Amino acid sequence: MNNKYNIEKLKEILKSDEILFLCHHNADPDAIGACIGLRFLAEHLNKPKKSKQNVDVDDKTNDEKSQSMGKYKISANSISKISRNILEELPSLNYDIEILEYPNIPKKVFLVDTSSINQITVNEEKLYGSFLTMVDHHKKTELSDKCDFLIVNEESTSTCEMVTRILKDINLFPPKSVRTALLCGIAYDTKHLKLASEETFKMITWLIKDLNFQRILYLLSQESEKGKRIAHLKACSRMQIEEINGLIVTISNASSYEASCAKTAVSIGADLALVTAVRKRDRQIRISSRCRKSVSKKLHMGELMEEVAHKIHGQGGGHAEAAGLNANWDKTTSKDEAVSKIIKICLDTIKEKLNSNS
Repeated sequence: MNNKYNIEKLKEILKSDEILFLCHHNADPDAIGACIGLRFLAEHLNKPKKSKQNVDVDDKTNDEKSQSMGKYKISANSISKISRNILEELPSLNYDIEILEYPNIPKKVFLVDTSSINQITVNEEKLYGSFLTMVDHHKKTELSDKCDFLIVNEESTSTCEMVTRILKDINLFPPKSVRTALLCGIAYDTKHLKLASEETFKMITWLIKDLNFQRILYLLSQESEKGKRIAHLKACSRMQIEEINGLIVTISNASSYEASCAKTAVSIGADLALVTAVRKRDRQIRISSRCRKSVSKKLHMGELMEEVAHKIHGQGGGHAEAAGLNANWDKTTSKDEAVSKIIKICLDTIKEKLNSNS
């Protein structure tokens, strides 16, 4: 891993009888796969000394799995449809994904593939009172300052790639089911290897033994659900187009799937896409941004969302090409007024940053 990390310190942290591996809402295959890899490592490090060595977790009995589940939980507010499909194909791993808001917080928590507090729904006081470790490949935000131990590498193409590197450095070869989950996460976050680096291929070569990569791609190639496709079409029908410093910037809104809608806008011609979604129950406005790779070299989406979030007392961050922010909706204004105000701040900030970089 390019980003140096203290492997002995990590092993010391993982030697605990209770750990929560917490990942972002709508957890994608990278978040789920990375949690599964870290949980496997924790189980290995805490294995009773008299137990059989080199046992494959796939061979454990249900009772043994239940005992492990009680100590090492993976939790998310929700998981994506594609993650659910993968877990259904890997029944030996499907028993311990806890899907709920406000999970119980033990003394040790790992934030996995999660860079911002707005990506999880937890009791923040209890969370910050625990020993917090972050394993992530997104740009650091204020949440990283709250953590006691960090393994963060923005250059890594996925968190699963980072977890694979950790397992390889420890020389702990996972069973097929864990390797499949890690490979799904790597393939998902690299857009089926389009964004893969030399390190990515090194990790795939290590993981792929006795596995078929075509099956990995099959697990990631589920047909989009109807609601998602309708959200894409509605977002396109509401789209506004602006031109800023020669860039085609699109603005739209959706009631759900805003990140996917922004991605779709870029795929059909936008240089940069902003899609808003209002969460009435949470009184929040979310914005997802996506851009072309060529645009990200002069305008980092994670930095853009973080800067806009600071201006509106929200929280934001993400990757160079994909990012988002959350902001509270001031109910003294209408929804349309609130969204228009934030979009104007986004567009003004885009202009400022492009002009300063030109």
